[in-house]
Amino acid sequence: MSALEQLLQTYYTVYGALSPYIGTLVKYQTLASSYLPKFPHPIFYVAAVAIVLHVANYNATAQVEHRTRIFTKIFGSPAVYLYAVYLVLSALVRDHYVKEAVEGDAGSLILLDQPLANTLSNILIYSGIFLNLWTLKALGIKGMYNGDSFGHLMSAPVTDGPYRFFSDPQYVGTTWVLLGYAVKWQSFTGYVLTVILYLTFLFSVHFIEGPHMRRIYANKGPVKTPKSKKRVKKVD
Repeated sequence: MSALEQLLQTYYTVYGALSPYIGTLVKYQTLASSYLPKFPHPIFYVAAVAIVLHVANYNATAQVEHRTRIFTKIFGSPAVYLYAVYLVLSALVRDHYVKEAVEGDAGSLILLDQPLANTLSNILIYSGIFLNLWTLKALGIKGMYNGDSFGHLMSAPVTDGPYRFFSDPQYVGTTWVLLGYAVKWQSFTGYVLTVILYLTFLFSVHFIEGPHMRRIYANKGPVKTPKSKKRVKKVD
């Protein structure tokens, strides 16, 4: 089977497993958005802060759990799964304000004819979503959502799936989605927020997540410590 055939087979497997839940997730995101606080324009600054705070949030909480096991003490063995839900909700809050900022700035930087922009944006958005789902399939929930900080250590670097092409595919996927949204609305704010998102991820990987992972795996033995937590496979 060729690499392309494997890619398509993986896509249909992941999509088939998760498609029943996508509509429900969108429904609850829309409902939750109505309860979030409204900010005066320019909403750009709120969106930019939301991007940085989301990354700071998952880094800080992962380190707190690693040092204190506070979430595990409170919630027991399901803690890592509840934590994953918490991070998804945090990301949805970020996405809400980013969406408001981009749509509120629609047409501020028209680079393409709209039909071409729509086609390109769909490619970027769906490719980004697929890449994130593919990463989740490769890592599992514990691997994707800081499971190592909860004591679910990894056995070996992941070299298959999306890691054949990217070192941190979930960050690439999220960046593609936002870039696609910026292209769709032809928004200068969207392009700037895309750069902020990518640079925030890059800073996190090199200066926060990487050192944190090296500390966790310092006494693990012969397993090579990954540059970032997303490149390792869970033991249990």
